Amino acid sequence: MPKLNHIACIAQDPQTVAKFYATIFNMTLERKASILGFSATAREGYVGLNFNPIIPGRPGPAGLDHFGIEVEDIEASFTMAEKKYPTVEWVKRSGSRPYAQVGIHDPDGQVVDINQKNMDKTISEVKTDGLYLEEDRDQERHGDYLALRTPDPATCAEFYHDVFKMAPLNRQEDDENYSLTDGRVTLKLIPWKIADYTGIDANRPMLDHIGFKVEDADAVHEEIVDYVGRFAPGAAPCWLLDGREKDRQRAAQLRRAAPDSKYQYCDSNGVCFVVAD
Repeated sequence: MPKLNHIACIAQDPQTVAKFYATIFNMTLERKASILGFSATAREGYVGLNFNPIIPGRPGPAGLDHFGIEVEDIEASFTMAEKKYPTVEWVKRSGSRPYAQVGIHDPDGQVVDINQKNMDKTISEVKTDGLYLEEDRDQERHGDYLALRTPDPATCAEFYHDVFKMAPLNRQEDDENYSLTDGRVTLKLIPWKIADYTGIDANRPMLDHIGFKVEDADAVHEEIVDYVGRFAPGAAPCWLLDGREKDRQRAAQLRRAAPDSKYQYCDSNGVCFVVAD
């Protein structure tokens, strides 16, 4: 089975925002410093959230950037992509970047990292290290899905099934969304339409938000309120989308994508996430 193993964000203050997620969602936390700047990873036993610094040459702006999938046979993924998706290309990852051997893009241009479960050194010398060497574990607070807004979700759903072997989930005839699972985490593909951003700042087709499942969304919300209350106004790592009119409109947009969510938030880097029981 494939494994959606990490979600990467570009962050203005990687370590502060990573500590927030680690504290609220009971994640293990790892901080790193290098010539590229400070980075951090928070992992909930299955999916890691990688927070990378803003550096020259890194695409921006801050926020959700890419995600990674671990496969059983990376050569089979290449063969299928080459056979069925001739516009798709891939490149070897830099040796300074762990967690993935190859960068590929889907038919609508979203970048995805790939690594083989048992790394193939003929593909790349990149090594998985740190928290990604931990054994997987189950816990009540965990990443449930990753949402991607894309112009052609039907074609992209076929791509993620063909190339990564993610399993399509059943959908209603009138449902515009397509969802696939690795057996534990769902990739939710949502049609991107600029009309959906009427009254708020329009995002380009991109990763949209993260969905978390928790044991008690109300209790988690109180923990978040307590945590962010320790920061000066304007310096908090997260806020509930209920203040400004454009925040409320963004929250409504998230509820349409995630009807089961109880609370809709945005972190200090512009990453939106929702919480559901």
